[in-house]
Amino acid sequence: MQKSDFFEKVLKIMEKGYICDNCLGRQFAQLLSGLENKERGRAIRDFFAFLLEAGEELELDSSNFFSYKFRFSGLKGEKGKCVVCGDLFEGLDFYAKKAVEKLSGLEFSNFLVGTKLSGSLVRKEEDLWENVGIEWCEPMKSEVNRLVGKELEKESGKSVEFNNPEILIILNMKKKDVEICVNSLYIYGEYNKLVRTIPQTRWPSGKYKTSVEQIVAKPVLKKTKGIGSKFHGAGREDINAKCLAWRPFVLEITGPRKRKMNLKEIRDSVKKSKKVEVRKLKFVGSDEVEKVKSMRPDKTYRTIVKTEKDLDNKALKRLSLLKGKKIYQETPTRVMHRRADKLRKRVIKDIKWKKLGKKKLEIIVRAEAGTYIKELISGDKGRTYPSISELLGTKTEVKELNVIKIHREKA
Repeated sequence: MQKSDFFEKVLKIMEKGYICDNCLGRQFAQLLSGLENKERGRAIRDFFAFLLEAGEELELDSSNFFSYKFRFSGLKGEKGKCVVCGDLFEGLDFYAKKAVEKLSGLEFSNFLVGTKLSGSLVRKEEDLWENVGIEWCEPMKSEVNRLVGKELEKESGKSVEFNNPEILIILNMKKKDVEICVNSLYIYGEYNKLVRTIPQTRWPSGKYKTSVEQIVAKPVLKKTKGIGSKFHGAGREDINAKCLAWRPFVLEITGPRKRKMNLKEIRDSVKKSKKVEVRKLKFVGSDEVEKVKSMRPDKTYRTIVKTEKDLDNKALKRLSLLKGKKIYQETPTRVMHRRADKLRKRVIKDIKWKKLGKKKLEIIVRAEAGTYIKELISGDKGRTYPSISELLGTKTEVKELNVIKIHREKA
């Protein structure tokens, strides 16, 4: 009988001790679809048992055939532990049951199983691969993940999700324990900030009592019983500016125990603060964070400006020189303590003005994303140039600043 590569591989695998059906079949996982590795392993073992019974002389460890009743070969063997997995697959129920216990009280619709193998299991699997190759095999981790995943689907009624799982279940073979990682919940929305003197996100120093993030996150944390929140905005406005332009954001809730809620109730709860309003709330995946944070929309601002000298109509006309022009901004003095000092180039897309008094002016300006509007007006002691202060020939001060439009590109 001519021995194939498959045949030789099986001989090498079964000559040095007992190997379970799972580990035997896993070396040939790419052969024949519709079978589990345990079924493949049993079919291979049956085939070689028939050869032995028919008188074929094969150098195989007898423990691999302890359960067979041979009529003619007289072969007898005693079962040992699997030389690869140490009978790990006989005890997978332990991990499935432990996972079910730890998932109790968590609200989720999908999950993913991952496995941390012990060092000895990794070495034994690598030794097997070195001996017989990896041509048709499947890694042990993959099989464990799949088998426990199927069992948990039956027990929980939830489904496995590979791309954006809500729960990650880690089977730690070294510690013989199960770790549950609750992935964040993400909610997309758009907000208006109706008051001044509150920042977009929480300040670690506690300098500000509240923020847009805290106001929006409070009712969501209550519903989800989450650990904390992260606020991902499409840019941010000055603390002393109102945002009346519906700025996009993603609210991330870490460690949520509950995931289902009425988003209209969340919207209404936020509105009661009279400081922030939200709209277009919807559940999204983690990929939405990058989409929002990478937005670079133009913004239109309405500012009220006070000047040191009386306004001159001739000087006011010089403001039109800014339209469509590039300005240069060094990092503003007011934020140098927390941002790198570098030169930024920004384009002023449009500018309009209206005289409100001898020393009072309304300016509406559309600028490229990242433009420091206060410094565009004041000049920041020459760190922004050209500036409105420079063009007017007088010291200027921003008394009121509102974001009135965010120019998002149409899909």
